[in-house]
Amino acid sequence: MKVQKLKYGYFVIAIGLFYILTVVVADRKLERAPLPMGESRLSPFEGTTFESEELYFLFFYDGDSELSQKMRANVENLLEEGLAPGLFYAVDAREHPRLYYDHNVSGVPNILVFKEDKEVKRIMGFVSSENLSKIVKRVEAN
Repeated sequence: MKVQKLKYGYFVIAIGLFYILTVVVADRKLERAPLPMGESRLSPFEGTTFESEELYFLFFYDGDSELSQKMRANVENLLEEGLAPGLFYAVDAREHPRLYYDHNVSGVPNILVFKEDKEVKRIMGFVSSENLSKIVKRVEAN
């Protein structure tokens, strides 16, 4: 029985194609994401402590970042549809650098979910409205 071996070049081509397709699909999804309209519905963070059993969401963003603005639109869409349990707070990473570093936030946009003063979930990067809704429902169920 003869065993065929794939050449190294085929793997490089396959990985290259996978990368290109992934980037193209992600870019198209991001381009279609809406920007927020009007004033933010998120509460500005003012040093609140999270001691109750209610869920608290800290949305870290950069006001100059289009990616952050598109994620904010997704978060506000979640609030508008009444699918978000707990309270959402907006934290500008530039205005609250200490909070940003204390929670080891590695980039924006980023959402930290707290319950009883403990972080229970971290949502990093841009997440579509549909996926954000699913993640929030999963966090709420636990």
